[in-house]
Amino acid sequence: MFANTLTPMSPTFWSRVMGRKMYKANVYLSLASFSEEGVLSIGQIVDRPYRSDVATETYTKGTAATAQDLTSTTDKLTVNVSRDVLMYVDNIDKIQNKWSAATVWGQESAIRLANDIDAWFLYEVVNANNTVDDGSIGGTSGNGITLTTSNLISVYAEINEALDVDNIPPDERYIVISPQWKNILWKYIEGKQSALGDKTGQYGNLGEYAGLKHFLSNNLTGEAVWVPANNPSDADTVTIDGITFTFKTTIGTTAGNILIGATTAATITNLVAIINQGGASSDSGVSNVALSTANQRTVGKWVAVDGTTQLTVRVRGGSFLTVSGSDATDVWTAAKQVQLIHAGRKNAVDLVVQKNPSVEMDSTVSAGKWGMNILAIALFGILTFNQGKNELVEVNIRSDAF
Repeated sequence: MFANTLTPMSPTFWSRVMGRKMYKANVYLSLASFSEEGVLSIGQIVDRPYRSDVATETYTKGTAATAQDLTSTTDKLTVNVSRDVLMYVDNIDKIQNKWSAATVWGQESAIRLANDIDAWFLYEVVNANNTVDDGSIGGTSGNGITLTTSNLISVYAEINEALDVDNIPPDERYIVISPQWKNILWKYIEGKQSALGDKTGQYGNLGEYAGLKHFLSNNLTGEAVWVPANNPSDADTVTIDGITFTFKTTIGTTAGNILIGATTAATITNLVAIINQGGASSDSGVSNVALSTANQRTVGKWVAVDGTTQLTVRVRGGSFLTVSGSDATDVWTAAKQVQLIHAGRKNAVDLVVQKNPSVEMDSTVSAGKWGMNILAIALFGILTFNQGKNELVEVNIRSDAF
């Protein structure tokens, strides 16, 4: 039996390139309206008031008509979302590393920021005045649809009916679908690429089906609803996408602790507050304890809706949520664990990007560090103006079975 030890004689070689990363594709450049960007080249707010309807009446000869009240309502888009990525690279690493850390992570940061803008755009579907859910196709109203090849065409019909009722031009309609929806569609059309027609060359475009231009995204909003049976007990937990919140009778100092209030509603309010604060404590540790910095970066993309007896959590860019709880009687309702599919009319959502994702670098010598700070940043505002709400359709698709 040989006992040679020759491995030290074999050199290790470095690849010419670093490992690939795959990123979410953005669709907002194809579908959002940027008409207000010129107005907001400076400033922060643009107002697009909407006006009341007037109605025709029967005119009686010789009789004075009754004047109708005319009202207008303010409708403001505010540029108030700023997202950043800050990194530091020491000059020693810059000299000794084979690859430029500033370059590779700087490029990634710009992509991540563009993904953020895209997720904010797709989230706007929660403001739609039209909803297609299980009740729309003969099931239970308020529940998500379990999408199958058998009911797919009915879902398309309901989307188009909602757009027909709101007088949306057929050639301006689109839908942003998830990979799971695409899977069902692909089976329904039996893999016939021709059924999707010609692609338009727009970002993320798959082609057209059922009168809707199709775009594929992994950046849709996911939603889940938690319904506690009663006020949580000490040490009960809920976990959302791997982040755990612990209910406590005494708040303590452990990250993610939530103070149990006098009522279930008060406890839910304490949980909602920390989520909508981006994982930071809403009141310096009195009713909740801040999450770790890493978890705050995750929760910063969440939105919590206080339903008094229930909690709705939405995750921008997280179309597939994993949720659980320690108390089996506190239910994450399966039928309300959904992807919010985004459909509507092109330009229904207005987006103003005052600072496109970009990277700036500056020396840190003045701070006593021999290196470079790399800051990637984006500044934008987004709004579905009043009329745009009639031009969007929120489609609730159950994700618990995916």
